[in-house]
Amino acid sequence: MHDRRFSKPVPQVGAILLLSLAASCSTNIGSGSGSRSGSPAPGVKAPGSTSTNPDPATTPTLPEAVPGTPVVTPPGAMQIPVTPATGPARGVLRLLTNAEYRSTVQDLLGLEALPADPLQLESRSDGYNNFSDALTVSPTLSGQYAALAKRVAQEIPDPTALAPCTPASAPTDCALSFARDFGKRAFRRPLTDAEAQAAVALFSGELPRTNYAAGIRLIVQAFLQSPYLLYRFELGTPAGPTRLLSPFEVATELSYMLSGSTPDTELLAAAEANSLSPTLVEVQARRLLATPRARDSVLSLMQQWLHLQGINSLSKDPAVYPELTPELWSAMAEETTRFVNAVVWDGDGSLRSLMSSQDSFMNATLAPLYGVPVGKLGADFMPQRLPLAERAGLLTQASVMAVHAKPNESNPITRGKFVRERLLCQPLLPPPPNLMVQPLKADPTRTARERFVAHSSNPACAGCHTLIDPLGLGLENYDGIGRFRSRENGKPVDATGNFASTRDIDGPFAGGVAMAQKLAASTEAADCFALEAMQWTFGRATLGSTTDRAIATSITTKLAPNGVNVRELLVEITKSDAFTQRSAQP
Repeated sequence: MHDRRFSKPVPQVGAILLLSLAASCSTNIGSGSGSRSGSPAPGVKAPGSTSTNPDPATTPTLPEAVPGTPVVTPPGAMQIPVTPATGPARGVLRLLTNAEYRSTVQDLLGLEALPADPLQLESRSDGYNNFSDALTVSPTLSGQYAALAKRVAQEIPDPTALAPCTPASAPTDCALSFARDFGKRAFRRPLTDAEAQAAVALFSGELPRTNYAAGIRLIVQAFLQSPYLLYRFELGTPAGPTRLLSPFEVATELSYMLSGSTPDTELLAAAEANSLSPTLVEVQARRLLATPRARDSVLSLMQQWLHLQGINSLSKDPAVYPELTPELWSAMAEETTRFVNAVVWDGDGSLRSLMSSQDSFMNATLAPLYGVPVGKLGADFMPQRLPLAERAGLLTQASVMAVHAKPNESNPITRGKFVRERLLCQPLLPPPPNLMVQPLKADPTRTARERFVAHSSNPACAGCHTLIDPLGLGLENYDGIGRFRSRENGKPVDATGNFASTRDIDGPFAGGVAMAQKLAASTEAADCFALEAMQWTFGRATLGSTTDRAIATSITTKLAPNGVNVRELLVEITKSDAFTQRSAQP
């Protein structure tokens, strides 16, 4: 896995060995409020060391969450664990996602393209791939980090361009200067003297065997697999009843939130000058939102919120949906991407428009699925206004309806659960442990409503299904690939539904458009989106935290007159105490 040169002892770098790989420890330093525990992978040891964890003697640790949280049960047999005390979440170490790691490597080395080396797929929690309690470093992943780091370091075309050195300069002085500069960008903070000297020792051990360029490559290789690069530190320092994140921790949090990569020169300079007060954090947030990478970050939020991240890998029964080709899957995903970008960046930016707009984008591949005349459409996507009776916003797009369906038909249960949990943030009780679930078989003589209505009449199922089914059945105008239909198996589709146990939209509706319009007007749905955005931002569960719910409500209340602008919501999250504070609770 390693070049044997990595087994040579070098001075320790503060809390870690520069040569070590990331630990497969849990990345939670005390679980965040309402977070779910991940299962740590087996430990990974670095050459010449007993552990690759940050040294506990120099890394502050925060207490575990108080066990046994009470449960709030709203009407309808739902449960939402709520933390017993308000206050900041616990400090964490957050492993970079694969996308964040690749972007970081690309930016540090100025690569033309993202490294495509294989990296083990991240575990997901609540549908998100960045939860600190779910991300650990397995032996497989540690080897992949090492291989990627070695490859990109060896392929640096001219290391002297990264670390210039004149003939009159001592090579070790040049290596020290490079280590401090490159290391600050890699670790997202200035190196300690011990860390810088460790890098020089690594360089000096290589220099007699090869040359200056090889020594610089070895420093790069070590930095790219250091835990201080692989992990985002959000531990803070004591400040009365809380811990305040350092300016560099805030800069890192802000950069990965809005650009998906390591802080740029301006953001690092602001951190070094201690110029990241809440007001200046807002300035930097707005600057980052104006960069192209912010579009990718917001799109990632939307895709994970709606469970669309794996759309191209989903499969459907070709006997039922022979028209569903890879090109059509890609066209569905592209429609959603263009729609999100058009609303968030080119339109009014509001959650209301995301949930209710009739405007979308079509090409010749997607148009037949929507019943739109192909006309002059080609491979390129063109703006298209869709029929008000059939489509409104994200909820009724083919991508969303197809993902939340079975391989061979629609699925009212999956869709109703999605609306209840993802769009209203109302977690449902799990099925009774002794319940024998019998999958309903397709029946060409009955509609889905006729087959699924039995769930609500079964006492063992009714607690949840009376909440799920009336929502999912209201989306029955969309088949298993999101195509609009008015008849199923020769019978008229009954797409009437009903909201119950909500704060502000209880009552009947008819069809997906009416449901979308209700959600677009709902303060509960707006609060839920804010909570989901906070989960994505902080990499932890927020639904059970009274503090997080209060923050979400305060943000949406402030933004409500303009329809809860998505960009402004993200800025407000960066201005909240939750962004810069962590718990100091004993």
